[in-house]
Amino acid sequence: MSLEQTEEEQIEALKGWLRKNGSALILGLALGLAAIGGYRFWVDYQGGQSQKASIVYSNMQNYLISGDQAGVFAVGKQLVELFPGTPYAALAALGMARMSVESHSLDAAEVHLRWVIKNANEDGLKNIARLRLARVLAAEKKYDAALGLVNQSNQGSYTSLYSEIRGDILVAQKQPEQARSAYQQALNTIAKDDRRRAFIEMKLNNLPAIDSAQG
Repeated sequence: MSLEQTEEEQIEALKGWLRKNGSALILGLALGLAAIGGYRFWVDYQGGQSQKASIVYSNMQNYLISGDQAGVFAVGKQLVELFPGTPYAALAALGMARMSVESHSLDAAEVHLRWVIKNANEDGLKNIARLRLARVLAAEKKYDAALGLVNQSNQGSYTSLYSEIRGDILVAQKQPEQARSAYQQALNTIAKDDRRRAFIEMKLNNLPAIDSAQG
């Protein structure tokens, strides 16, 4: 068999394969292009949603600054309901939680903070919500639940804050030695130029001495 014949046979074989599988090949290509187009549409859609949400959130910031609770909750609920997949929805929920705390509605604050923990896509926002929720629970004297939040492992760059709040909760539980350990851990993990260092040192120094605590 000559080389020319082999090439001709290969060409004919390819033509035959295309006749049999051409439809599937075209369909696969179409689906691939559709997937790419769908992804681009999704990216554009998400970008558009985020841009719209940012405009709405800027209005909410004005209400937060002025202390307009009605405005905060009206716009905040709009962000959470219409733009739940954006960071602005989580920021709105944090803002509503803050307003709830200021109006002594700790149950409502807990609801908003748990929404952030469950729905936020950014670990940083989840950590902020956990830390604030731990303080809310401690204020309600739900100490075990509060400790459960600050003892979780995924602390990211918030380790010193988790340790500090753990110390605060342990102080409230009248466990000064455990609190001392928590505050010391907070100092060990905080930057030397962080302004919070002085406050943590003050908390540590205000703990009762070991002998008096045991007595």
